[in-house]
Amino acid sequence: MKNLRTLRGEDAGVTTIEFAIVVPAFLLALVGCLDLGQMVYAKGVLDGAVEKAARDSTLETGDTSVADAKVVSAMRPIVPGAQVTSTRKSYYDFARTNKGEPLDDKNGDGACSPGEGYTDENGNGSWDEDLGRSGNGGANDVIVYTVRVQYDPVFAVPLLPLDWSRREISATAVKRNQPFALQDGSYGSTPRVC
Repeated sequence: MKNLRTLRGEDAGVTTIEFAIVVPAFLLALVGCLDLGQMVYAKGVLDGAVEKAARDSTLETGDTSVADAKVVSAMRPIVPGAQVTSTRKSYYDFARTNKGEPLDDKNGDGACSPGEGYTDENGNGSWDEDLGRSGNGGANDVIVYTVRVQYDPVFAVPLLPLDWSRREISATAVKRNQPFALQDGSYGSTPRVC
């Protein structure tokens, strides 16, 4: 009985128990903050690199492969081993970026179903969900430049319910090429049926 009374008043080792309870939560929060910090910093650097690469690509002498390489080299120190992919689509003007050819969508499914009419603006004989052409376009064309970066985080947070093993960030810049020549073509207005 005397030992229980003595044990109740004993406070040696309490700090160790408190430390064991608090440290896992603290470390999880710390690693989570570091992971989030890496992602936010990488996104900021990617946004800046994509804007610069898009501006450099709008010149007549602009080399898209050099611009893409600059984006990759900007991301390499922040997210080592990242997979960087870029796409460029060119449009005649800003009004039609990321838009499809006009469609009389009678059934509301968002696709060109048999019997529905559309305007063949690019003259290829079929309805297109996006009027953009792959590549950097020509003089005065509007370019939508998108870069996606997939990477394995340096500070992966374990035991989370989602698949946190791979991250993806992206950035998009929309610029108009310099008017170094006359702009090729425009949109057509040929009516067609799906």
